[in-house]
Order: sequence, then structure tokens, then C-alpha cells
Amino acid sequence: MAKKKFDGPAVQAMLDRMPGGLPKMAVLQEAIAQADAAEDHFWRMMLRYDYGCEATFRDDPPKAIPVAAEFHAIYQEHPEVLTARSPDGAPEMHLMIIQMGIDPIVALPQIPMAQWEKMMDDFYALVKQYRVGLRTYWWQMCQFYQYVDREKAGEYFQKFWKTGRDGLSDCRACERSNAVRISLLLGDRAAADEYARPMEQGRIRFCSDTPQKYWLAYLEDALDRGDRREAEKRANALYRKADRDKSDLNYLGAVARCWAFTDPERAVALVEKRLSWTVGLWDQKKVYDFYKGAWVCFRELGREKDAVALSLPEAFPLYSAGGVYDPRVLADWFYDHAAAIGKRFDARNGADWFRDDLAAAERGLE
Repeated sequence: MAKKKFDGPAVQAMLDRMPGGLPKMAVLQEAIAQADAAEDHFWRMMLRYDYGCEATFRDDPPKAIPVAAEFHAIYQEHPEVLTARSPDGAPEMHLMIIQMGIDPIVALPQIPMAQWEKMMDDFYALVKQYRVGLRTYWWQMCQFYQYVDREKAGEYFQKFWKTGRDGLSDCRACERSNAVRISLLLGDRAAADEYARPMEQGRIRFCSDTPQKYWLAYLEDALDRGDRREAEKRANALYRKADRDKSDLNYLGAVARCWAFTDPERAVALVEKRLSWTVGLWDQKKVYDFYKGAWVCFRELGREKDAVALSLPEAFPLYSAGGVYDPRVLADWFYDHAAAIGKRFDARNGADWFRDDLAAAERGLE
């Protein structure tokens, strides 16, 4: 029986009309299955690339890992299919989706460091083969090592910053936002401010992920230092830009942590509204960030109230049909689960970053 022809352009036109996120990802999954059945290798790759982008930028980034591996396998077997249509763009597309598969490893403590190191070795081999992406390689190293060894992360950052930009590089605003974060982690506020200055002055064009990235870095730094005035300014601005989908959970966790002190009712409402986004999330760093904020929120509320009425998702382990909760019990639950996630990260990374991070948040409660 002849295979049914796959009408890729028609499917792409339909996808282009859809809003991003889970509904589009479901349609993409079905389209991928159809392209696979038709053995249309070009669209098998293109649709997986689109799915990886949706997962990375609008949903749950680790969901890009399996499609990235599948894209790589198809490309290795049929490289001529992609290069025939896009001879210049094929290497960058290949490297980009491989990066989408590596990037979330930092947020999955169950994946051993040795496996990440093997993936980075393979990525570096492709970087050398295609002669593009070295700056991105150094950033991947820096991004992972910020939770392992800050001094080493700083060394990788310097290699990243001194390597020339190319077609695989992130946007300039994202790169400067990353520079702000690393500088603050290294305790160099002056350097952070220097990297941020063009963005603060509006001289650099923002993307959909900025200025949120560098606002978050300043917000967390202010909270850890106990500067609630600066924190409130950053939290209020951040919330206006970062309450779109579950990819924003790390931002919302920091906002809730700040509002626990500056606007408690709003903090509780935020946790109540967005807790459902954590259910079933693969990205454990985002869950950790949100749970940390929720812990601080209910820890502070428990100082004033013995009970709080909330509409929480039924999938939440402490769900009560009556909708009345003891904030201290909630605080303990969120702390225990954030600490458990942190311990898994620290065990994988051979470091104490997450332990120290929770300790810094706890000092802010005193």
C-alpha cells in the first residue's frame, strides 16, 4: 500500500494560526506521528524542531529533550533532506535543537552529571564540525556550573563573553541578562550594573524573555540581602511581564517570596492561582523556585493567621474539599518539598548550592 502523502505546508499554515503552548503542542504531536507514518523526513525534523521551541519557550523545557534526540537521529540518517532545502541553515538548526535537548539537563537532577558531560562532548564535536556555536558551548558550561562551582562558572563565563557572536548566539539582551546573573552570583554588583546599564537605559532591544531575566537576578539578590525596597520595585515590574504560562514559574516564585513581606494578600493569591502549573512539571528547578516562594508566603501568613481559605487544585497532595488550610502546614509542606528537590540537585552536582540558597531565604524570615 502506498504511503499517504504528508501535506507539510498546509499543516504549517494551520499551526501558524494557533496560539502557542499546550494546544499547539498536542497538534504538533499528532502532526509528527503523521509525518513519521508518511516517512517525510523533512517535516519529521521541522515539526520536531517546532515542538522543541514550544516546549522551551512556552511550556516545560525538558519536554524538548526527546524530540531533540529524535531530530538528531533522523538528521544523521538523512542529512541531505535538510541541507538540500537549507544548505546554510541546516547546521545551525541541528545545533539549535541539540542545544534545546541539553539546556534543560540543568533542571533535571535525575540525570547524572556524566550523562550531561557526554552530551556536551558530543555538542562540542558538532560545534567544531560546523565551525559555529562556540560561544553557546561556553554559556552551556557556565550555566550548569553556576550550581556546581561558582569560580569555575566565572571562568566559563569569561570564555563565553570573549568568544565572538555567531548565528547560534542568543539575543544580546539575553546574553547581558545572563551576565548580570553570573556577576551577582559572584558577588560583583558593580559588574552586574555595568552589564545591565544599556538595558536599563533602553538602548538594547528586548525579546520575549527580557527584561525578565535580569530583573529576576536583581530581585533574588535583593531578597537575599534583605533589601525589600529594591526587591519590591523589581517584583512589581517583573510580575507585569511574567505571568503568561508555566515557563514563568521561576519568576512567579520570586515575586511571591517578595510579596510575602510587601503585599501578603497578593502573594497568597498568586500562589493559589498558579500552583496548578507545577503539577506534573518536568522542570524541577522551576518547581523548586515556585515552592520556595510559596513556603515563604505561607510561613509569613502563619505568623498572623491560623487558617486561610484557598481554592487549590485537586491534584495538590494537601487538597481539602472544604478549602480551608492551616498556613503553617502549607509552609512546612512547601519547605520540605523544596528542600527535597534541592538535595537531589546538590547530590547530582556534588555541591551545596541549593542548601545554601534555601538557607539564604530562611535568613530573610528572621
